[in-house]
Amino acid sequence: MGFKLSQLYLAFPRRQSLAVLLLIRLVTVLLLYGFTRWLFYFVNLRSFMHLHVWDMVQLMVAGIRYDLVAISIINLPLILLSTIPFHFRYHAVYQRMLRLLFVSLNSIGLIFNLIDVIFFRYIAKRTTSEVFAFFGNPAENTTSLLISFLSDFWYMLLVLAILVWIMHRISIWFINRSPVPVRRVRWYVTHSLIFLLYAGLTVIFARGGLQMKPISLINAANTTESRNVPLLINTPFSIMQTMGKESISKLDYFSDSTLAALYNPVQQQFSINRYVSAASIPTHPNVVILIIESLGRDYIGYYNPGQAGLTPFLDSLFQKSITFNGFANGKRSNEALPSILASIPSLMDKEFQATPFITNELLGLGSLLKKQGYQTAFFHGGNNGTMRFDDFSHIAGFDAYYGRNEYANDSDFDGKWGIFDEPYLQYFAGKLNQFSQPFAVGLFTLSSHHPYQLPEAYHGVFTQAANDMEATFCYTDQALKKFFRLAEQQPWFRNTIFVITADHTPEKSQFGSSQPYWGLYGVPLAFYIPATNQAARSNQIAQHADILPSLMALTGSRDTVVAFGRNLFDSTANPLAVNYLSGIYQMVWRDTLTVYNGQQVTELYDLAADPRLKKNLIAEGLSAPAQEKTLKAILQQYNNRLISNDLCP
Repeated sequence: MGFKLSQLYLAFPRRQSLAVLLLIRLVTVLLLYGFTRWLFYFVNLRSFMHLHVWDMVQLMVAGIRYDLVAISIINLPLILLSTIPFHFRYHAVYQRMLRLLFVSLNSIGLIFNLIDVIFFRYIAKRTTSEVFAFFGNPAENTTSLLISFLSDFWYMLLVLAILVWIMHRISIWFINRSPVPVRRVRWYVTHSLIFLLYAGLTVIFARGGLQMKPISLINAANTTESRNVPLLINTPFSIMQTMGKESISKLDYFSDSTLAALYNPVQQQFSINRYVSAASIPTHPNVVILIIESLGRDYIGYYNPGQAGLTPFLDSLFQKSITFNGFANGKRSNEALPSILASIPSLMDKEFQATPFITNELLGLGSLLKKQGYQTAFFHGGNNGTMRFDDFSHIAGFDAYYGRNEYANDSDFDGKWGIFDEPYLQYFAGKLNQFSQPFAVGLFTLSSHHPYQLPEAYHGVFTQAANDMEATFCYTDQALKKFFRLAEQQPWFRNTIFVITADHTPEKSQFGSSQPYWGLYGVPLAFYIPATNQAARSNQIAQHADILPSLMALTGSRDTVVAFGRNLFDSTANPLAVNYLSGIYQMVWRDTLTVYNGQQVTELYDLAADPRLKKNLIAEGLSAPAQEKTLKAILQQYNNRLISNDLCP
């Protein structure tokens, strides 16, 4: 006697009415969504170690509501075609079509959920509709990158195959029971009522309940702490919530006069009164901004005394620099450039380049420095057009762009993203030698990016690295060392200000119970000014948006600018950092972290006493009036200026 697969179905009859057949299929999908949420939790357990068992169970149960929203919307065609009160539904060909529709539609939703099981480690949130912009960009090596992703995470394909097989087996095991109607009027009335019942329930589930407005990301933020939202929702829901919607809306928290007193991004008369002597800075210094791919503070020995050094050169360079506890304004590369080059942080569901505001008039760093006679250029070894770096750098005033096309030597191509860092940085140094002083340039490295490839000559060289990712950090550090050794010999070197930062933190840099909050956004931020021989280590926070106004001060600019950052060399400016993730705003200010969901402050933490965010002071009965006013003022200035095309004074 052998075990038969049919025994798995117990005594539940195979033949069911079409209404029950549809219910079985939808419940199957709901269970599979639940499975992917648990898988998401276990694979990313490090990010949710703060959850107690009961908290986790509550989130899993609450997540069913968001699963029902996604399932109802995705399965609208299936529900409609399965319940329309006509006899042709019982035809064998029609039923095969419904089975195919059931499996194909829900496979798409499950694919996105499974992608985020892995992708969450890189972006710390659920994927949004901007994913279509990436795959729709012909400049990206999407085919190669997809093959690499599937190769590295092949086991997710296996999981997908199992889930699709389950849906397929359910769809062919349970079959429809053909009726023999005696009273045709009664049959039509009965099935019309069933149709209306399914239609009504679908609308209710798609709205997330009977409340006045359909549920949104704000409802998720009200349900749990901001860091738990990715576990509560699902990826199809996240994509639906951000697809085709206005990025931001106009705000009227304060009158114009009150708003300007609370927060004013219009800045002028940039002063230098700390860290460095203004007299020691060269007149019209060159500006070189080095943006290192994915290098978080946690991996830099300078920021972690006693830690085994992956970046010995940067550690030594920072000892001679003015350094800050840097914060990225986003978690993705395409969010970094607007923050760094135009002091526009990423406070929307989409990056600035993917919104209508990309056509707004703005004064980027290149535009401002060209007024002083600077030659400007931006360098990135990837495909021309990747991440829209070329377009945005041009909008920010950088006249020339040097990408993979201009490098014109694919023997140094890594096969995925672009030119390896070491040869590209040498090329960069050579190009700088051809520029007229003063020049302002930016460079974005790329080797320290998944799939973390190294040139063949460096395989096995970096024995201090624990994995391939850390090995690429070592490689980029060595590439920077060789660049600076070459640059030191050039006549323009001592007349140059170098800014060193990273675009965002690397994979698995989510906040966890063993990691402080800044593990999510903490990046290096340093100003190396060879001519001054002055160094300082500031414990103050500094965000990407601070780079532009700080460089305005260091270059002696007298322009008036709109910048959502501060001049780091002015002791009167208040340090803060703002972020936006999964529909939630976060602000670090005065040693506190304020979390705002667009309607109210839901969380407040004392970062000095509670860096791991174990005690929500709002839940303890405290309030944050000063923090709330400041954050609301920033958002009102940000939203209204973008909407009104008011980024130029």
